[in-house]
Amino acid sequence: MSNLRVFIDAADGDAGDWTELTDGADPAVRLAARDLQHAQRAGDRLRADTGAAVVLDLTVLVAEDRRAARRLLAAAQPAGDAVHYVGTVEGLAGLVDDIYTLGVADGVTLIPASGQQDVRAVGEQTLRRLRSRGHTGGPVRALV
Repeated sequence: MSNLRVFIDAADGDAGDWTELTDGADPAVRLAARDLQHAQRAGDRLRADTGAAVVLDLTVLVAEDRRAARRLLAAAQPAGDAVHYVGTVEGLAGLVDDIYTLGVADGVTLIPASGQQDVRAVGEQTLRRLRSRGHTGGPVRALV
């Protein structure tokens, strides 16, 4: 398995706005899946076919606490056929770590569920949480 990769996509799935926050050197391929089980199966096939790192699209809506995130969700229009996360940065870091550790994918692309969501800030906060947990999945860029 390659090192943990974290990307952001501020354009709601437009591959032209795909930016990596980690220091991955190997080729990566994006994967949109309806759930983690589907992602696991499709990711295994993609790795075998391409040899590239598989990066799961993850639509996120993050707030200070779960209740606030749920309130924001009512106004958001998340993409249909994608894995979604609604909650806190701490919970998101746990999910990203699980996705990587369990081999579902080699990383994630964070896509904002709302235009109000600063997905770069969410990605940077998530990476800080992963480092504070002692994540050893691989190098992450030093964040300013």
